Order: sequence, then structure tokens, then C-alpha cells
Amino acid sequence: MLDQGVQPNVVTFNVLMGEHCKTGKIDEEITLLEMMIERRVNPATVTYGFCLVGRIDYARKLFVSMMSKGCSPNVCSYNILIYGYCKRGKLEEAMSLYRVMVSKGIRPEVVTYNTLLIGLLQARKMGDAQKLFDEMKVNKVVPNSWTYGILIDDICKNVLHSKALELFYNSKNCKFKVNIKIFNCLVDGLCKAGRCKSAWELFQNLPEYSWLPDMVTYNIMISGLGKAGQLEKAYDIFLDMDKIGCTPNVVTFDTLMRGFLKSNDMQKVVELLHKMAERNVMPDASTFSIVIELVRKDDKYRENLNLLPSFPVKDSARLLHEECQ
Repeated sequence: MLDQGVQPNVVTFNVLMGEHCKTGKIDEEITLLEMMIERRVNPATVTYGFCLVGRIDYARKLFVSMMSKGCSPNVCSYNILIYGYCKRGKLEEAMSLYRVMVSKGIRPEVVTYNTLLIGLLQARKMGDAQKLFDEMKVNKVVPNSWTYGILIDDICKNVLHSKALELFYNSKNCKFKVNIKIFNCLVDGLCKAGRCKSAWELFQNLPEYSWLPDMVTYNIMISGLGKAGQLEKAYDIFLDMDKIGCTPNVVTFDTLMRGFLKSNDMQKVVELLHKMAERNVMPDASTFSIVIELVRKDDKYRENLNLLPSFPVKDSARLLHEECQ
């Protein structure tokens, strides 16, 4: 190609580097990257992506080399390096790079902040994450649904549910559409903290957001209500699932059956087992542990197994064997 006077561009280099990346030929990647810089072909986002495979320190050297030779990195270049540092837990380096890009007049994107927030929260640096979130707003970078999801999930894990609720309500005033995943994150945290009443109030207000609950929402609420001893309410929303076209899965059935088993309502457990069979919902190991516990607790079912529904023999036998190990 070169012998014929055809000059490779960034796409040509990326194709070659992609192949080297797949085969783990890091040294060949480095040679190509150095050739790109010498020819003043500015490495694109994907180029750095190849370089970051286990070589973050070299990626930084390349980054510096680019600048020294007149190739100006853009926000995508910074984002990838910041991601590489955060992924490896090198938060000081990631934050330092963030400060450098700001000082050079390169405006961070929402992706930049989300990456840093994840890194800080995973390192349990909640104070620093809050400061960065505040700085994000000062710099007029609008948080997106992913930003709020990251923060709400972490706040719930740290049992700061009032703060999570405040953040959730603030997100309603944003330009982007808050999604059901953020809601699920919040109600899951509330249910796990025993604040089932707050979770139920939020669930009841779902129409305000023009959302329909999904499978995850229902499973969270059924589990939370069951643990709070509100099994009838949990059963009612189980029945509501069909009305909005959300088909219960094996987790839904197992969660409800375990709740009724704990409260010694064996008839309800058997009723749910029959519903599972009618809907062709395949049991899992948890289902069979429930069945085993049922027959241990109730002589009627131990002596009359024909009162229980049948499931496909092959899968049933395998799962039963696994549960008995």
C-alpha cells in the first residue's frame, strides 16, 4: 500500500489494530500507534480503546506523546483514559486527568462525570462523589438518567434512603425522561431497608410518571411486601401483572410461594404451583426446594403427591437432583 503511494488513514490503522488486539499482539499495536503519530494521523476513540487492553500506563505515555507532536486529544480521548484509570482503581490519576482537561478548556461531557462518579462510589468516596456531582451542575453539564441511577443505587446501598428519595424527586424536574430502572433501584433499596410503606406509596404513584411497572418492579414489590408480612397485597399485584401484559416469571412465583410457605399457607403454595404448570413456567432449583419443604411440612401432600402439578420430567429430575445435593 505504501509502496504504491497510498497513505493509510485512521480507519486503516484501526482495522489493523483491531486484529492485533484480538490476537493479543500488543507490541504490534504499539508500533502502529507510533507510526500513526509520526504520520500525524490523529488516533481516534477506537484506537485508544485497542491500546487500553491491559496497557493503561502505555496509553498515557502515548497520550502525552500525541500532544508533544501536535496531535490534540479531544474529549473522547480523555474519556477513554479516565475510564481506563477508574476501571483499575487509579482514581487519583483519573481525577488528575479530569483537572487537566478542564484547565485546557476541554469541556467534560456527562459521560466523563458518570465514569468518575462510578469510580469514586466504588471506592466508597461518597463525599468526593457529591462534590463532583455539584461541580457537574456548576459547569452546566446536565445529569442524565444514568447519572441519577448511579447515585440513587449507591445511596440506597448505604442506607441513606431519605437522600435517595430527595434525589429521585429532584430528577423529575430534569429535561430527560427518568426511566423505570431508576425507580426500581429506589424501591429495591427501600424494601430491603424495611421501608415497604414508602416503596408502596411510590409504586402507587407510578401513573404520575407515565410508566408501566416491568417484571423487575413487580418482583421487587412482591418480595418486599412478602417480607413485610403483606402477602395478600403481594398476591393482588401478582394478579394485576396480567392486566398490563407483564407475564410472571419463575422468580415471581418462587418469591410468592416462599412467602406463603413461611406463613404456613400450603394451599396457596399449591395453587401457585398449578398456575406455574398451566402457564408453562419452568421451575428452577428454588422451586424444588419449596416443594421439598412443602411435603415435609404437610402430610397431606407427602402422602398424595398427585395433588401437586407435574413438570417436564427431564428438567424436573435434574433440578431435584441438584437441590438434594
